[in-house]
Amino acid sequence: MKNQNIQCHRVPMVLTGFILLVLLASSSPAAPAQTYRGTLTGGTFYCNGEPIDYTPTVTGTWNLIIDPQTSAQLTLDVFVDGRHDVAFGYNALILISHDDGVYVFSAFGGFATATLDTSVTPARFSWHVEFGISCPDQNPFNSLTFFGVANRGGG
Repeated sequence: MKNQNIQCHRVPMVLTGFILLVLLASSSPAAPAQTYRGTLTGGTFYCNGEPIDYTPTVTGTWNLIIDPQTSAQLTLDVFVDGRHDVAFGYNALILISHDDGVYVFSAFGGFATATLDTSVTPARFSWHVEFGISCPDQNPFNSLTFFGVANRGGG
């Protein structure tokens, strides 16, 4: 009887030890998040894929956090001809590809694409949006690209 009681206590201890080993093995350090910040330096407006003559001054800021554990997060604050045009806060981006330091993300169900090229210095950023409207009937442009550079990056 005494021997059976010792065996009963060993089973939970062995299982607990095994579970701890599995947890420790699976909790290897994650890659750190990378943060890129920069300024918008321009924009191009398109009608059916062709640039149009509308060439306003586009400025603003962007912030992109790439974290391997979550969706990438993007904030944009855009000014067109000095007027506040749009602000996006922490939009979850889905990584489409990452090749040689070039990240391509999808947002808003594929209507928008963010690209970050970290293979050049300074890193380059672009935000392209397809509006899904006819052009020039409904609007003079049906897509646009804001672009800029990183003035600071890191982890």
